[in-house]
Amino acid sequence: MPLRRVVAAWSRLRPAQQLTLGFASYAAIGTALLCLPWAQQKPAGVVDHLFTVTSAISTTGLSTVSVGETYTFFGEIVILALFQLGGVGYMTLSSVIILARGKPLSQARTEVLRAGFSVPHYFVISRFIVHVAVFTLAIESIGTAVMWWRFSALGLAQPLWSALFHTVSAFATAGFSLNKNSLESFAGDWIVNLAIGVLCYLGAIGFIVVQDVWYSLKWREHMITFTSKVILTMTALVFVVGTVALLLIEPSISALPFGQRLMACSFQVMTASSTAGFNTIPISTLSVAALLVLSLAMVIGASPSGTGGGIKTTCVSALLANLGSVLRGRDRVLWLGHEVPLIRVLYAVAATTLYLSLLAGGVIVLSLVERSELLSLLFEAASALGTVGLSLGITADLSTAAKLILVILMFAGRCGPLTLGLALLRPDHPAGSPPRDDLAV
Repeated sequence: MPLRRVVAAWSRLRPAQQLTLGFASYAAIGTALLCLPWAQQKPAGVVDHLFTVTSAISTTGLSTVSVGETYTFFGEIVILALFQLGGVGYMTLSSVIILARGKPLSQARTEVLRAGFSVPHYFVISRFIVHVAVFTLAIESIGTAVMWWRFSALGLAQPLWSALFHTVSAFATAGFSLNKNSLESFAGDWIVNLAIGVLCYLGAIGFIVVQDVWYSLKWREHMITFTSKVILTMTALVFVVGTVALLLIEPSISALPFGQRLMACSFQVMTASSTAGFNTIPISTLSVAALLVLSLAMVIGASPSGTGGGIKTTCVSALLANLGSVLRGRDRVLWLGHEVPLIRVLYAVAATTLYLSLLAGGVIVLSLVERSELLSLLFEAASALGTVGLSLGITADLSTAAKLILVILMFAGRCGPLTLGLALLRPDHPAGSPPRDDLAV
């Protein structure tokens, strides 16, 4: 009887609420598993386990402890499973199993999946889920093979496990590494840099683009949708502008040969904009200007239906399109020769407002409980909310209160501030039509 009541109560929840509670339940289960004695080789507190689990399920990568030194092989498997689930969506695996058994997806499950992946209304969700699963398996298999070959050639211990862990972490844009210094040991290795970069961007651009490209190749027709064009254009723009900016303004790597300097700058912009969180150079050594460039890339973030966080490239594109239309005196919002529906612009404004409000609130509260510099707190909060994982090295030394604040920011970043807002507020059904009026802005 209690189980029926739980199922009935769950079915009455809105998709945004089910999505939020689903991730919360995985975080609770993951924390319990990491608290088990055989999951740890070095003792850590419950808050540290909660922090690690939330970071994994939100595919952030921030950690208050060293994963490779603190957790056993079992603990590392739990963490990998969590950021894999966090990357592709916690309902994806069970949905694939349902479809494999020849059964259709329920309407409630379909709505939750639509909310989780933020796909357009015309997408056939069952077909989309199958594509997500197949693409994830294919890319992670290829990535693991390449990384295994490279790590074996470099003489790393346990090259296969390290290759699998870093491949899944990269594709899920999780940023978790078994190395204490992330990927700094591979700063000059172009194979590792390129493989990780490709994996991160394949996860960050989102499965919408992947499905469009697949259909274009399958039917040998140009089937790239407007959404995919916006994603690819904005992703490339952030990458190119950010890389050039770091090349021009960052003095700490000026002594490196141009090729290594270009690789370092492009990798850090990639890892910030895809919200992956790996680093090949110490982030704490970067100049204030470089940190602000990376912060901006983190705030913009990845793309809808992908594994990354941030405001999203499509959302920022809608805001830029609105700005351009206002400045040109248009009464329609245009971007790349297409008209953007007004409802999408309203969603973009709402999502950005909530995102920046959460970021500002997080920084203010962090500044009340921590005495670190404002830039360090801003960077840490932007990294947590954007589910990035880059840090200036203060994470492990934060107070318990500050760690819990970052846990909340990471969780909000994974669910999405707009989804979290929809989950917390009741839908408004006003009686009658409110009066229309003007507003000076």
